[in-house]
Amino acid sequence: MAKLERGSVGTRTANRGAVIAALLSGAGIDRRQLVQQTGLSWATVARIVDDLLADGLALEQHKIVRDGPGRPGAALGFNPQSGLVCGIDLGGTYCRMVIADGIGTAIIRCRDETPRDLGAAELASWIATRVLGLVERYGDGVPLTSVAIGLPGVVASTKDRVVGAFNLPQILGTTFVETVAAELGVPTIIDNDSNLALLGELHYGELPRDETVVLLSLGTGLGSAVAFNRQVLAGPEGLLGEFGRLRLPGRKERLRDLLSGAGLLALAQEAGHRLRKADEVFAEADRFGGLVDEIHEALLHLVSIVALAYEPSTVVFTGGFSGAFSDSVLESVSAETYETVGVQSDLRRSVLGESGGLLGAMAAALSGYYTAIGVARHQVASITTSAPGVVAQLDSCAVDPSQAVLPSD
Repeated sequence: MAKLERGSVGTRTANRGAVIAALLSGAGIDRRQLVQQTGLSWATVARIVDDLLADGLALEQHKIVRDGPGRPGAALGFNPQSGLVCGIDLGGTYCRMVIADGIGTAIIRCRDETPRDLGAAELASWIATRVLGLVERYGDGVPLTSVAIGLPGVVASTKDRVVGAFNLPQILGTTFVETVAAELGVPTIIDNDSNLALLGELHYGELPRDETVVLLSLGTGLGSAVAFNRQVLAGPEGLLGEFGRLRLPGRKERLRDLLSGAGLLALAQEAGHRLRKADEVFAEADRFGGLVDEIHEALLHLVSIVALAYEPSTVVFTGGFSGAFSDSVLESVSAETYETVGVQSDLRRSVLGESGGLLGAMAAALSGYYTAIGVARHQVASITTSAPGVVAQLDSCAVDPSQAVLPSD
């Protein structure tokens, strides 16, 4: 490994980031091991460690005992109490939040009904108030450092405006984004909820990380995301993968009208059917004529488009509406897609379920925190995959009914 030593400000920052990344990669590493892992000199490592201890970013732990000569060294670790992060999955029905420490251990999570009647600024203020209240109550005085929000809409590549929001139209434009960032008072990452759900699957799920993977989110709306070699792709206007906008062949309806809860409910009601929830269409298929068959054809059309666009090794389904498709339907669609377009893709369900978007937002917030303290962007992905049992600990972290904090699905 090429050594980076004392020199320019950029070099010193890179040195510091390399040491922090090594501390974040696992527990119990001493100065000698930091020298070996980073390729830096002993003097440089010692100086950086002293600075990190003084800044509260590192902690000395137990002594490491080795065979052979040499004094035992003090194990070092990244200080989880150096800062808090918040991940938010804002949906058209529910808004989920998690507050985590500096290594991604969840402290508190909540789920509230999204106040859809609020305007852009009021909704942003509601979110900021909720987050800051949770930090004050459960954060034990540790500062909030970074927030990431997954939105049910199309986010421009500049991340400063929402350019499409079918199920939460008030967040369109810049008002929501500007207001929530200003009221939170910390760096705030805004992205499409499907992109963050795929990020969650890549970090904490069971997807092949070095292959092309696509996520299809079938919930209140229809969203998708694609990743090549662990990198989630985004177009300049945030429209990459917005397949729900496509019209069905020879029809006025769009893919989202048949493959999302809100779209299907509206379509069925427009046809004169009286129903309260979209899943009634599947529970009483005979009552709705051939609508279920049309839904399956729409799914095949969507997967075929995805297969030709990206040639993914895996297509993972998430969102409550995706539960309407049995394993046999997914297997059939996979086989028909291969027969039709010649692309073999494994169609599977998310192992993270509804937690995927929340975990992806948490991973994005952690990445923002690590980048801010000097860790290089290319090192962040390996760091945020190292949290063991993250889904289990998310499900079991403390909740307080007195704060109307509800368990996740």
